[in-house]
Amino acid sequence: MENYEEFITCAWNEFINNGYINPKVRWEIAESWKRCMGYEVNPMDGKGNDKHKASEKLKVEENAQLISVAHPIIENIYNIVQGSGFAIMLADKDGYIMDIIGDDDIMKMADELNFVKGQLWTENVVGTNAIGTALFLDKPVQTIGAEHFGIHQHSWTCSCSPIHDEEGNIIGFINMSGNVHSAHSHTLAMVTSAAQLIEKQMALTISNNLMNITFDSICEGMIVIDEKLNIKRVNDRAVEILEISYKEIVKMNIKQLMSSVNFSEIIGKNITSYNNVECDFYINTKRVKCIINAVPMKVTDKVIGIVITFREVQDVHKLVTKVIGYSASYNFNDFITENERMKDIINFGKKIARSHSNVLIEGESGTGKELIAQSIHNYSERREGPFVAVNCASIPRELVESELFGYEKGAFTGASKEGHPGKFEIANGGTIFLDEIGELPLDIQSKLLRVLDNNKIIRVGGTYEKQLDIRVVGATNRNLKEEIKRKNFREDLYYRLNVMSVKTIPLNERKEDIDVLVKYFVEILNAKSKDQHKKVNKSYLDKLKKYNWPGNVRELRNIVERDYYLSDEYFVTSYNEEEMTSIKDVDVQDKRESSIIPMQILEKETIENAIRICEGNIVKAANYLNIGRSTLYRKIKRYNINNG
Repeated sequence: MENYEEFITCAWNEFINNGYINPKVRWEIAESWKRCMGYEVNPMDGKGNDKHKASEKLKVEENAQLISVAHPIIENIYNIVQGSGFAIMLADKDGYIMDIIGDDDIMKMADELNFVKGQLWTENVVGTNAIGTALFLDKPVQTIGAEHFGIHQHSWTCSCSPIHDEEGNIIGFINMSGNVHSAHSHTLAMVTSAAQLIEKQMALTISNNLMNITFDSICEGMIVIDEKLNIKRVNDRAVEILEISYKEIVKMNIKQLMSSVNFSEIIGKNITSYNNVECDFYINTKRVKCIINAVPMKVTDKVIGIVITFREVQDVHKLVTKVIGYSASYNFNDFITENERMKDIINFGKKIARSHSNVLIEGESGTGKELIAQSIHNYSERREGPFVAVNCASIPRELVESELFGYEKGAFTGASKEGHPGKFEIANGGTIFLDEIGELPLDIQSKLLRVLDNNKIIRVGGTYEKQLDIRVVGATNRNLKEEIKRKNFREDLYYRLNVMSVKTIPLNERKEDIDVLVKYFVEILNAKSKDQHKKVNKSYLDKLKKYNWPGNVRELRNIVERDYYLSDEYFVTSYNEEEMTSIKDVDVQDKRESSIIPMQILEKETIENAIRICEGNIVKAANYLNIGRSTLYRKIKRYNINNG
């Protein structure tokens, strides 16, 4: 080593004095000397330059993660070489010293050389040195004695290795410096190994941090349990849903939280997973209903634990309402009317919307009962919640209860094994619209009354009462007071539902609206048929005003649509004029006793006419008559009507 020190010192002098580089000088050092000469670095110096010094605090903040990982490794290396006259430094990606540990004598020498925290140790500042040259070459470098460009570093030996991230970018350097007489190739091997260890630890730390961030950012609650069913990990969302502290929950066994799921079976019998299972979490005296997924964690085919993800049932229902489309489309601004009574109903509806009371909407078919219900919902504080419409007449009698209130798993033969939420649960936080409420069976009416009394439902086959936040809007074309007299509707339910009452106006009592409604329907049809622009004349409107409109606005819209496609530029006459006059007009004001017709005959003729008008389309005919499709089929069979 002494011979090499003498050789390199002579070679350095020749280069500084004559610009000659001995060919035996290592190429890394020779090229660095040339660069330093080009940088105009003073070879008679080589100390740290305060002009380039950076804030220690700022550098530590910028490289906090690297320092936290590297410092323990640096300490371990120092414990090995302690007392041998070495100092170990950590530099950032730019070459600034951030951390340093060493023996007292070498630390004193480092102070004299200004080889301290915050100093920039690049080639263009202090000349050839292990840190600066390793930065330029992006490879481990060892510098011994006069290999350093600056004369003040000739008593030093330094070994440095760059530290890379997973993409191969330099993030820092680890350097080991000491007296030139202590130079050894093992020193470079030591810092290179340390750099690799730091790289692996950094990658692991970043991976863990990302996993932790991901774990806590998942919108579902997540619990990780081991094979003994002890809770090992819980994310922030789980703590939020269950309203329990992290310290409390990690001390619990999963059986304490979820007694209804056999997790031992999942581990012992190697079950693949539990998907979308509804179950309850029991937290002290509280019960939280959730939808869970449980997936076993395997290592070499052995289950070492289970990952449980879960959502509150209410959140799942909100998602379902968005996907399925349980929302209200209409607002009070969508009403088209010139009628003063109708305008009063709109203003009254706005007042109703501000309350939380239940609402009963009564009126003939086709007078816009659901339009009013949707407008009340969209004008209320519940507008962001679901709007669930249920046609009570279209649900088979045996399924009404489960459809409205849901059922638990195994509640009856054919029931889904996961159970099923009812329309009331899905509407939680919003509005449920019970159309044709007068068609509900009496036993369901009594259960509905209980829901209206305490805002709680019990699923079919269940024992747990679920608290709801819901507004009920009922609608009917029947006279419910008459139905009460006939024992077809509960009087207590009527008064409980009829807190706010709205009575719609039939079209024959607001014929001034026919003009604006027809023009509105035609505008929509013109917009759909871009190659046509048809107009309505006065004679056509006058003929429409002579009709009594038993089907109200719905019937008007259908007739205008038919006439639109069967007319030329102008609506000259109604295509359905004969049909309109042939339909029996059951007007309560018309009391011609000699022409009283039995209801069965009227119903049969009305159904036959509706099927003929709808050209045999049963779905359209059912909508036209404002009854359920299954109800229409039953009546067709009862009256032996030919629907072909």
